Amino acid sequence: MIKSLSLVCALVSMSAISSEIVYDTDLEAGASTQYNHGPISEVVVQSRRALHISALFTVATPDAQCTSASIINENTWQPIAELAIQGNTAINGALPEGVESTPKSLKITCHTANQTYTVYHKVPAAPQITWQGDVIASGWTSGNHAWYYKNIDYRSTAFINNNAPDGQCSYSNLVGLTPNVIEKKEGTPFNSAYFSVEGIALAGGGLAYDTMVSEIVCKNAGGTTRALEIWDLGFDHNPAPNREITVYSY
Repeated sequence: MIKSLSLVCALVSMSAISSEIVYDTDLEAGASTQYNHGPISEVVVQSRRALHISALFTVATPDAQCTSASIINENTWQPIAELAIQGNTAINGALPEGVESTPKSLKITCHTANQTYTVYHKVPAAPQITWQGDVIASGWTSGNHAWYYKNIDYRSTAFINNNAPDGQCSYSNLVGLTPNVIEKKEGTPFNSAYFSVEGIALAGGGLAYDTMVSEIVCKNAGGTTRALEIWDLGFDHNPAPNREITVYSY
């Protein structure tokens, strides 16, 4: 009788604990989410890396304990990696290679006295950059101390999908000087945009000024993507101007 009574009490106790799913309230991937109910009031992803994630969260009530976290693939709803929770406030962990372009969710499991919650925060795929360019170089000049093109006409187009409304991009000239193709959006959060620019460029590269190198770097909560453009203009058109473009996320 005592054993039966104990079993009944245990079943009643278990049935009193309910489970609830709390989804990302704004339904958009980004660095932060604020929740209007549940055990967590806010999640903020601090990292901008594709293969590692670090985030802070704020519990809504003193009795809320968040015990496990993971990253899941939003396309398949399958787990990608388990993450560590520290101090009921921080989440950290590494992600495997190959998921840079995958939309993801941060999944956090929390408990209160009579409730279990599964909280989701959407994490975007790393930004995508498609960048085209063309140059016409003329007026090769050779002098005592340098060789260079007097005229370099530069054209460039780019399409950027930051996969999140709070993604941001920057443009840099590493060698020489080319017009900033993303100038109208540089440093400003945007989801996606098409860009086009035409203008005069200047080459660099030592005694023979025949090289131009520039980059576009975009970041969101799911990673950083770098597009590197290298122009070899040739020495007096020999060989013909050649462009190399490398795009990768990390």
